Amino acid sequence: MTTLVAPVRRSHAVMGSVASVHVHDDASETSVGTVIDHVLTELERLESVFSTFRPDSEISRINRGEMHHLDASREVIDVLDACVFMESISSGAFSCRRTDGSLDPAGFVKGWAVERAARLLDEAGLRQWCLSLGGDMQMGDAPDVHEDEPRGWKIGIADPSDRGRVVSGLLVQRGAVATSGTAERGRHIIDPRNGEPAEHWASFTVCGPSLTWADAFATTAFVMGEPGVEWVHRFAGYTALAVRADGSVVTV
Repeated sequence: MTTLVAPVRRSHAVMGSVASVHVHDDASETSVGTVIDHVLTELERLESVFSTFRPDSEISRINRGEMHHLDASREVIDVLDACVFMESISSGAFSCRRTDGSLDPAGFVKGWAVERAARLLDEAGLRQWCLSLGGDMQMGDAPDVHEDEPRGWKIGIADPSDRGRVVSGLLVQRGAVATSGTAERGRHIIDPRNGEPAEHWASFTVCGPSLTWADAFATTAFVMGEPGVEWVHRFAGYTALAVRADGSVVTV
């Protein structure tokens, strides 16, 4: 008989959302709590670097002309380089600039930051964990389950028009799931090619090994509309699940 370990759970407000950490490893709650503290501190540090709402962040200083982007930290340069790459491979469906020309890499930073912070869990020797922020998740090994249950993280895809209803489900072993959509903030995802809200999809979910890219691909494909599903499947290891406004689910 499999002995299940009670998970250690922690939630924390950061980056304008709520981060949630679940650890299922058989380790002392004190040691696990210390690692979780480091994870949440790292998320807060990254928010202080990239937030467009904090006047002292590097992104805000660049936007005010007080810092050249090439004089920014290595992390900022790497993120901006990745954003340029995303803009190129998406033919402009992704951009880290607002319509007024100012920098706003939020569409890339959230997934990147969560994946970066999650490395601290692996580096501490923990294996069965999940770190989520605003519904986007980077997951370690799936926790032990009862012998008659399939092993994996059970992820429900909410109906964007009724978050109490699930339109589909996923079983993930280790990897990432990211969803872009209208459920929490309405039509907030802007198509940088015309400056208008993207309207084709109600939500767009991407699964794959890396939350950095799953999150960026989900945002980009949401903007692309119908071609976005097949576009995601061009990238090895990544799959897409999209929900139309009428609740119908699209996969390839």
